[in-house]
Amino acid sequence: VNVETGVEYESLDEIVDDAKGLGCDAVVNCTGLGAKELCNDQELVGARGILLHYNRQDCVRREDIAFREDGKDTNILVEDGPWGSEEMPCYMITRGNTVAVGGSYLEGDTERDIRDDERVKLLENARLMGIDTERTSPVGDWTGFRPFRPMSRLEVDTKFSNEGIQMVHSYGYGGSGWTVYVGCAKEATRLLLDA
Repeated sequence: VNVETGVEYESLDEIVDDAKGLGCDAVVNCTGLGAKELCNDQELVGARGILLHYNRQDCVRREDIAFREDGKDTNILVEDGPWGSEEMPCYMITRGNTVAVGGSYLEGDTERDIRDDERVKLLENARLMGIDTERTSPVGDWTGFRPFRPMSRLEVDTKFSNEGIQMVHSYGYGGSGWTVYVGCAKEATRLLLDA
């Protein structure tokens, strides 16, 4: 989707035509799961993630857990037993006024809602991360699908070079997208400048 116009594209050709019409000479394809159809990428799958959201300001913390002396929150990820695993990690991430507690990383799972047993696990994760789940309730939940491929794609596509458009594909980072996006953007820029 073109975020400025709301136009949905059905092919890379449409994206390139639109780019040419706007006077652009480059396109960076960061379409996430949309690349499955746009690029006919059969390696790309959704990796399902689930979260509970807590209000950071009102979230009651457990008294038996030691927190930072400065009162700031810490982001934590555990992928090892007994708390978590690669498919069902236990984590807490602060985002502005929200504390997000997760989660899951289930490749190919297409369920759009949090299952009852998953909600129980998320509440236990919140308790383990120091939230007093007896006195604080989640303010929301989230289910999403991270674009995953066995090898992320960050490369030049020369298909449209003869039309005056340089294209770089950048997607498939799974749950690491929020961690690596700055480096990927810099590498995509370098690839475009070197093309």
